[in-house]
Amino acid sequence: MSRPALAATRAISILNFLAAHPAEAFTLSDLATRLDINVASTHALLGVLTDAGYLVRHPRLRTYTLGPSVVALGSAALERHAAIDLARDAARDLARQVGLEVAVTAPAGDDIVFLARAGEHQARGVSVHVGQRVPLAPPLGAVFVAWGDAQPWLARAEDPDRMRAVLDGVRARGYSIALEAEARKGLWSALDHLADTPADAGLRGTVDDLVVELGHGEYQVQELDRARTYDVSMVAAPVFGIAGEVVLALTLVGFPAGLSAEQIAAHGERLRDVGLVVTKRSSGRVPAP
Repeated sequence: MSRPALAATRAISILNFLAAHPAEAFTLSDLATRLDINVASTHALLGVLTDAGYLVRHPRLRTYTLGPSVVALGSAALERHAAIDLARDAARDLARQVGLEVAVTAPAGDDIVFLARAGEHQARGVSVHVGQRVPLAPPLGAVFVAWGDAQPWLARAEDPDRMRAVLDGVRARGYSIALEAEARKGLWSALDHLADTPADAGLRGTVDDLVVELGHGEYQVQELDRARTYDVSMVAAPVFGIAGEVVLALTLVGFPAGLSAEQIAAHGERLRDVGLVVTKRSSGRVPAP
């Protein structure tokens, strides 16, 4: 594998960090500290990105935010990836129908990135926003690997056999389930994977914010017991691309406490069906069983 260009990696880290904090502005020293990049390198990178219109510098406060060139990139990407627009429309419709929050996420290298959200924030929901990222590492992201080559993902799991059974359940149902009391451990695991990655230091705070709002445990559900109730954190279903790969996920969050297995299945099946409609409308292909 070729060695990544350090300047390019750092520039991407800056853009990703600002995308994950769209309502905030940061000074040069803020960014250098949060991303663990030396001040001289940060200054040079900010100059290049600002000159190209990817960042905007406030003349008085000397803070940086995303610039208009990022919008042009996003518009071009939406033209290329029609499923994203369709998924955003479907998320808005579904949020109105079920009274829950709906997020659209995608795999992005070793991360999961939030592309869109719809619906009012619920008291038991997770505060997510566009641009937020978490690592695509066990137990996070089962919906993205269940229909593909899961071995690299399983190799990072504490209990590969258990996670392999979880993936079997995701494929059988067509969607994944995470319990509220179980999601926190998954996000702490994500933080552990970031521990030795200085360029992603800014992401740790983003994941940590999510951790605070969740419980703790083992995250994914293999199968539901119809004799009990559950506190559900999220349910996610795939959108497939033209080669049968998972290109997006639709995720429901903000569930009330104490759902029965039948209620969870009803939400999951509805979400799965919405994902299949988006797949069809975007010319995707559902992989063979």
